[in-house]
Amino acid sequence: HKAFSFFDQNQSDYIEIEELREALNDEVDTNSEEVVAAIMQDVDTDKDGRISYEEFAAMMKAGTDWRKASRQYSRERFNSLSLKLMREGSLQLEGEN
Repeated sequence: HKAFSFFDQNQSDYIEIEELREALNDEVDTNSEEVVAAIMQDVDTDKDGRISYEEFAAMMKAGTDWRKASRQYSRERFNSLSLKLMREGSLQLEGEN
């Protein structure tokens, strides 16, 4: 829930496209619209233009790798976002207290 809340800044219970753009803004150098579109296409399974918690959870359980959403979204960028979430306390690795 904490990772979902990181993206759901307006607390609407959905990750909307603008929130996704904002969250990825610092993480993607070029073609960020391609990345956002690819993520929405892969994760927004009901195609309503937003990501519900259920869709987010399904993506996490299925192991969908957002790095592959675009060639521009490299492993280093994904790691950077993961580290940012861990520093903020939004993401904890299994086994951590």
